[in-house]
Amino acid sequence: MGEVGQGRAWILGAVALAAGLLAASWALHAQEAGPPGEGSLRIPEDLSPEGLNRPLLPEGPEGRRPERYDDQGYPEDALGLLFVEPAGDGYVVHLRDSADPFLLLAQFVNRQRDAVLLAREGPVRDALPDGSFREIPYGTGALKTNDVCISLVEGQLLPHLSDNRKGYQLFPLQDLYLGGSLGVTGLLAELRYVHRERGFGYAEAGANLLGGASGAWLEPFSYYALVLRLGGGLQFPGLLENLIGDNHWSLGGDLLLGFGDADRDPDTPAVVWLPGVFFELEKRDLFGWGPPLDYREDPRPFNYRVRALYLRVGYCLDVQNGRRSGYSKLDLSLGFRYNLVGPRIPEHRFKETRALYVSEDYRGELERQRRNREQRLKQP
Repeated sequence: MGEVGQGRAWILGAVALAAGLLAASWALHAQEAGPPGEGSLRIPEDLSPEGLNRPLLPEGPEGRRPERYDDQGYPEDALGLLFVEPAGDGYVVHLRDSADPFLLLAQFVNRQRDAVLLAREGPVRDALPDGSFREIPYGTGALKTNDVCISLVEGQLLPHLSDNRKGYQLFPLQDLYLGGSLGVTGLLAELRYVHRERGFGYAEAGANLLGGASGAWLEPFSYYALVLRLGGGLQFPGLLENLIGDNHWSLGGDLLLGFGDADRDPDTPAVVWLPGVFFELEKRDLFGWGPPLDYREDPRPFNYRVRALYLRVGYCLDVQNGRRSGYSKLDLSLGFRYNLVGPRIPEHRFKETRALYVSEDYRGELERQRRNREQRLKQP
């Protein structure tokens, strides 16, 4: 490696390009000190990349050959990465039709958000560059990124760009819904938490519009004035989709508590309790909901917000007043809800460039450029 490094301290046109990439990788866009109005990128003083200062090495056993060469003669492994080999204190690249290896000057990785996927209606199959698919499980979100590895090789004007590499950071879908319903049990406001589009729990509270009304068929719903419901259950995607389109349905149980003597009858209780079970059919986004306009700053996808209409059919067991009003009661209601708080997307940058490896030769060249620039700025 000593012989490879000697006599090759000269750096060709790639240095100018690499200097800009390296400056971007440290995100140093500060102004140089100089005459008023003059501004430029500052060459960083710390030229050490984060991590182990090591490029991405080909996977597999040592001594194997590159899988292919690109149009510029760069060797690549099966993943489209530059085929790099360690040599002494540095790394070299064997270009096509050249027995003498070339020194690897620097390597960077550029990462950009590709998409945010939310599997709300079922599993999402995302196509990969090689034609295969990555499945995002139902009830899960994925922050999808695209990585490109940029390698600067001694004496080469154009850098090597790796194939696109897709990454997926999974996260659970968690939503807090606010809504309201109108039905046999009253006019109710709802707060509901849904975990991974499956399990949910909720609380409803409101006024009983039938409180004090006459008619034996309304009992015991006519006994009380205020309502509190607590319940939970399981949610599933798709029921009779060929007939009614995309939908969600759920099964669960709850407890209804009625307060206040609405009928003012001393023979009926002022506090009513009714356990029950229910079936619910939900249709989402009947009104449409577009994605955020500034996708760079706001990563929420088109289906981040949910607005839904639902129909609820329930069955209540009136153990408390069954002898007088009958033990079984039917509960019907129609409601609307939307997710006031949606899933938490992992923190990330829309685009960033990081330095993986900087050779000693390249580090020395950047230091020389910085000194030359400082001297130039000092000149009148």
